[in-house]
Amino acid sequence: MTADGIFHRAGEGQALFGGRIVIKADFEQLCITESQFVRARPGAGPHVHRLHADSFYVLEGGLALLVHDTEHPLGPGACACLPPGVVHGFRSTSAARFLNFHTPDGGFAANLQALDRGEAGGFDSFDVPIGRGLPGINVAVLPTGEGERLEGETRVATIKIGRDELSLIEFDLQPEFEGPEPHTHDDRVDAFYVLEGEVEFQLGDKKCHAGAGAFVAAPPGVVHTFTSGPGRSRLLNVHAPSGGFHDWLRELG
Repeated sequence: MTADGIFHRAGEGQALFGGRIVIKADFEQLCITESQFVRARPGAGPHVHRLHADSFYVLEGGLALLVHDTEHPLGPGACACLPPGVVHGFRSTSAARFLNFHTPDGGFAANLQALDRGEAGGFDSFDVPIGRGLPGINVAVLPTGEGERLEGETRVATIKIGRDELSLIEFDLQPEFEGPEPHTHDDRVDAFYVLEGEVEFQLGDKKCHAGAGAFVAAPPGVVHTFTSGPGRSRLLNVHAPSGGFHDWLRELG
């Protein structure tokens, strides 16, 4: 991370637990980790967060996500958002790679860092029996390809998650996509994870070409924009907090 934000190529970030978990972003508003499980294995048992939302996006393989008292299968491209107070947990059902978003951070990054050092850790997380807590009525669980699809001339924006804590948008860009004007946000982190193809980013006074697996984050006050590369590309865009971004996209619709 620099004064101009974060740019990680594929696999880069703060590697913990022998590289099984990589912290991509560690902001007060947002923690993003990329996890890789080499086989089916337990992840986290039933728990709740009282003060922050916990979200997942599967990149490869499969997860089984517990919500309240029911498991949901998640394959590549599927995602889920668990609001505060909802019991949840997860396990991998095969070798898997996935992104995990805590919004706001809620001490999650510091907890992982402490556990990696062999210390006790601890954050806004409380183990509870399955089926306790709030019912899962406000939970978003979206299978692969689902979401609110908003088509433009040179891009398709699919709203995967739209909450006050987090907007998670999947962009499918044509080569002609020119992107927004360079801009800043005063109240949120604007982050990107490239899924396919190549995307060009401006981050502060620097430009960077980002291929699949690259990660870019612009904290408040940092000038940024993005445009497509020479071919079709896909990326995730994260606003934390949302600041109404998903509603603004709907208005552009």
